[in-house]
Parts: sequence; structure tokens; C-alpha cells
Amino acid sequence: MRKLVLLLIVLLAGAAARAQAPAPDYPATDSLVQTLARQYRWAALDSVGRAALRLGLDYPALRRRLGQAALARDRPAAAIRHYGHALRENPVDTTARYGLALAYLGLNQPGPAALVAGGLPDSLRRPLHLNGFQLLSRVEVEASGQSAHNEHRGPAGFLRLGLGTRLSPRLSLSQNLSYFGQNIELPDRQRRGRGEGYPVRQHQYHALLAGQLGPRWRALLGYHYLNNDFGRLQAPASHLGYAALAYARPYVVVQVGQYVGTLTDTARTQTDLRLTVYPLGNLRLYGFGQASVVRSNGRSYPHALLGAGGRLHRRVWLDGYGGLGQVPVLAELDGLYVYNLLDPLQARAGAGLLILLPQRLSLRLSYGLERRRDAIDASRYNLQSLSTALAWTW
Repeated sequence: MRKLVLLLIVLLAGAAARAQAPAPDYPATDSLVQTLARQYRWAALDSVGRAALRLGLDYPALRRRLGQAALARDRPAAAIRHYGHALRENPVDTTARYGLALAYLGLNQPGPAALVAGGLPDSLRRPLHLNGFQLLSRVEVEASGQSAHNEHRGPAGFLRLGLGTRLSPRLSLSQNLSYFGQNIELPDRQRRGRGEGYPVRQHQYHALLAGQLGPRWRALLGYHYLNNDFGRLQAPASHLGYAALAYARPYVVVQVGQYVGTLTDTARTQTDLRLTVYPLGNLRLYGFGQASVVRSNGRSYPHALLGAGGRLHRRVWLDGYGGLGQVPVLAELDGLYVYNLLDPLQARAGAGLLILLPQRLSLRLSYGLERRRDAIDASRYNLQSLSTALAWTW
């Protein structure tokens, strides 16, 4: 303890008068840092290391130990910065590479983690579940029910099966099959003011190819197919293409995306800007937002969403969101969901609870409330939904 205090005094004095003070003592600093690491005194190690960096004493081993301290203190964003610096200075440092992969996983960024882990031996990569090729890396089942406070719209149900494949450290493929059913009333053109009920059935297929261009850059290509069955009304199949580019830093992720295609026999485009921030450098607290502009029938419809979430427990997260802006149709989550094919969306809010279960299982419970405009008589009504999703990740 006395040695630590004396070294801190020397380092701080050097920071106050760097021009007059000699350079910090490398052997003494490195010895102290190693001792603090063996004693698991991560806060003290971080203080000594940052003081040494301010005085110009920067070397790969110090960065690696600072990354280790940041991970131990649940600061994966800081760990990414330190481990990344150490790996750039020494690309064959297996310990720094392993720590960098752990730090990316700590921020829920498996793409960069898989890319970094590609240079690790199998004995280290296998426990991280980041194998180069895996035919089935994720299975997810989702079911939800919707209740509309509207005489023209009956209850609705939604089912989805999602499958994930890791093609290589850089490429991953996800595919989803979903089904939506609802009884609705559509206007009768022969009898004005009268409507007739139809069972709506929609089958959807979604595919998304994700390519990790580098630790910071990610490209996405998606396709969404939707087949509508309106009973006696014939509707052509809908096709939607998607392309996006994402840029990630330890504390922020920005993504720009573009949808182009036809939905319900109408040409539509949608431009998205998504932002996710981690102000604490971990998953204890995060914020997210999305700005969308839908182009349909020669008009532009903006929609914006803001939300925040945080960790309630070591295995439990809670988030909430709200959105405004009337849109005739809205695609979200890289085209996984396509909303509001009949009644335009005006406003929405919701909350979700994510629970990590044993055996790499996760459970998500969600509640949503939407304000929609009835396409028949332009009246406003509320739509409530409850959803549960169970995922198994290898």
C-alpha cells in the first residue's frame, strides 16, 4: 500500500510539472501494475495506469492490463479501447485478442467479437460460442396477440420462427417465417356505408445477411416477402428489399438503412436513421432512437421513436419507448417486422422485459399500445398487443 501511494504521488507531481519532472520509471510502474493485477485491485490498477498514460508511459502490456481491469469493473467500452490499442501494437497478443472479444460481447456486439476471435485458437474461441461456421446458431419462437378497440377490427394473432446461421467470422444469415391472422371488416363498394367481414391471413418470409466489414463497420442486406389473403379479395404478393450500413464505437452505434419495394400493391420506400448510445460504457443504461421517412403515393410520412433501457438485475433488462408520426406502413428491425398494412399508425408506446435464462436461453415479454386511424371511416382507435419470445443461442 505504501509503495502504491508513493508512486501515485510521483505520477501526480509529474503531471503538474511534466517539463521539469523526469519520465516515469517503467520497471517500477510495470511491477506495481502486475502486483495490483495479481491482487485483483482493479480500481487501483486503473488509477495507476491512467496516470502513467498521462505522463506518456504507454506500452502494450499496460494497455492489456487496463483492459482487464475495465472488464472486471463492468466497463466493456473502456476495455475495447485498451485492448484494441494493445492489439494494434502487438497483433500476436492472444490475451489481448481474447479480452477484446469478451469486451465486444459485453456490449452485445457478436459481429465484431466473431471477427476478432477468428485469430484465436479453437480452445479459446469455442467457449465464447464464436465458431467460424455454425449451421444453427440461434432459434427463436415468438407469439403475440392483439386486441383492437374498434368494431371493424377483430382480435389478431402473430407467430414467428427465426433461425440463425453463422457462415463465417464475417458473415451471418438469419431467416424468419411468420404468420398473421385477423378478422377485419372492409367497405362494400356496391353498398355504400356497409361493410363485410373478411379473414385476413398473411404469410411472411424474411432473410437478412450481415457482413462484418471491420470491427467498426457492418453491412446488411435483407429481403421481406409477404403474401396477403383477404378472403374473396385478391391481393398481389409484396416484396421489400433492404440495405443498411452501421458504424459502431464503444459508446455509440449509428445505422443508416433504406427499404425499397411494393407493399399492398403500392410502391414504397423508407429511409431510416438509427442511433444507440451507452452513456456508462456498458449495458446498465442505454438509449435508442430512430427517425424514419416513408415515401408512398407521392407523399412523405415522417415517424420518430425514442426509448431507453437499463439493467434491473444481472440477468434482467427493462426498456420502454414512444413514437410519433402518421405512416401508412412501417418496416422495422432490419425488415423483420412490417406494420400497418391496412390502418395507418399515428403514435405508439411500449415496454419490454428481457430475462436471461440458464442454458443460453432468453425470454422477452413485451407490451405495446398503438394509436391507429381506421381506413374505413378515419376514426381513431387503440390497439394493444402482448408478445413473448423465447430464444436459444449456441
